[in-house]
Amino acid sequence: MTAPRTTAPSTAVARRAGRRPDESMTLLREVTERPLDPGYALMAQRRAEAGETTSRRGTASTLGLLLVAVLLGAATTVAVLDLRAPQPLATKGRTVLIEQIQERSAEVESLSRRSAELSSEVDGLQGAALLPSALVEINELDRWVNGAVPVRGPGVVVRLTDGAGGGLVDPGDAPAESRVRDADVQFVVNELWAAGAEAIAVNDQRLTSLSAIRNAGDAILVDLQPLNGPVYTVEAVGDPEDMQVEFARSAGLGFLQLLSAEYGIEHEVTASEGMYLPGAGAPTLRYAQTAQSMQSMQDRSVEDNG
Repeated sequence: MTAPRTTAPSTAVARRAGRRPDESMTLLREVTERPLDPGYALMAQRRAEAGETTSRRGTASTLGLLLVAVLLGAATTVAVLDLRAPQPLATKGRTVLIEQIQERSAEVESLSRRSAELSSEVDGLQGAALLPSALVEINELDRWVNGAVPVRGPGVVVRLTDGAGGGLVDPGDAPAESRVRDADVQFVVNELWAAGAEAIAVNDQRLTSLSAIRNAGDAILVDLQPLNGPVYTVEAVGDPEDMQVEFARSAGLGFLQLLSAEYGIEHEVTASEGMYLPGAGAPTLRYAQTAQSMQSMQDRSVEDNG
């Protein structure tokens, strides 16, 4: 015998009362039946009634962004061109400096020629005053040793070349540590003196007992005369074989190898059978005096006090 079909009491009660069976799940019904917020739905309805579409808004927005980008790019380009354009005052100042440098360089060359002429006149007067040949030879030897007059002879040549291709690149692009410094030239000169050099010149600038090798920024100065790089040539007159041997035994060669390995500064040490080193002119003594003049000053001082 089959059992009669029955209805659950809660369902039957809900039907009798006219209520929905899922009335207790209001939140779930809202999510499934109306996923769009009423406010958004109302706005979408209004836009649809006004004839606005999403595609039109997207096109207008894209065109607006492109217009803004073009305007910003044009403004940036104009600003960059304006900043990079040479200013009239700066150009004028640069021109004035170049003209002054050229004028001073021409003046220095003129004074150097005049100094050479006066030195020749002084040499002639001294030769005429020193009649005994022995005095003339002693005076000439002293002038050679002091670097006042030009000399010729064999010797050793040391060349130092800036790194980064030896100046083949723009000097502003070359690393600062790869350039030859004044201390490098000083070290080489001192080692050559110790090796037996009798006269030395750096880039045709003769060295004397009063010479100074210094730097001014990136430039190397010898007696306040700038040297033109990137190659710096140190010429030393003396016995080529003995000087090469002594220079190799000293710390000079090792120092050059260190510069080459660490900073890329190239070096070359060669012998020369004939070199010409210009003279530096007669030195100006500010403190040194001859023994006779000092004795005469002391005698005069004693007479004045007595």
